[in-house]
Amino acid sequence: MCVRMQYCYYRVTCVYLACKVEEFNISIQQFVANIKGDREKASDIILNDELLLMQQLNFHLTVHNPYRPVTGLLVDIKTRCSLKDPDRLLPGIEELLERTFLTDACLLYAPSQIALAAILHAASKIQENLDSYVTETLFGRPSIDILPNIIEAVRKIRSLVRSIENPPREMVRQLEKKLEKCRNQENNPDSEIYKQRMQDMLDEEDERSSETYARLAREQANDEERLLGISKVLSPSAS
Repeated sequence: MCVRMQYCYYRVTCVYLACKVEEFNISIQQFVANIKGDREKASDIILNDELLLMQQLNFHLTVHNPYRPVTGLLVDIKTRCSLKDPDRLLPGIEELLERTFLTDACLLYAPSQIALAAILHAASKIQENLDSYVTETLFGRPSIDILPNIIEAVRKIRSLVRSIENPPREMVRQLEKKLEKCRNQENNPDSEIYKQRMQDMLDEEDERSSETYARLAREQANDEERLLGISKVLSPSAS
């Protein structure tokens, strides 16, 4: 798919499609408003590649992630838990959720389990204990068979996140080189091709402006000559 779709527009198409999936209403004109360069071309590429992207995803557009369960848990904590200022949990929650996407956790565990792991991780970072909330309030004293499975899933998720190692810089550089090869240099602001294309567009715009000015000057001179009977000498640039 990388061969057929320009790398930079591939990412943008993913974001635009995600807006639709999440029912975030935004027109293509609004979406490309902040894109530098030819916005009309960007709109055409995004709309044309949208169907290709959906085909590559086999039209499985709904991706269940832990963010919505986290929101629900936070609302529940604010409503039914005695924890003061639950918003203190947010930094720790975001930290764990971001790191889970560097692991296979999303493929191994339910979004609600990952969300619960993030809540408990954040609570431990601010030295708060939510065990009684989880066992008594959230699950309402679950059966002996259910609770150990939940505890084990949360423990494994947190252990999986702790085991992450940052990739070597050499590996990152190799990946960046591969991605750069997929990129259309005509849309790369750092490339000479892009800079030359922008300069050509500016030169063309200046030329059109000069031609427009010359035409308006000639029309004005003709109008004055016709109305006043005075022949006006045009400047060399307007002749």
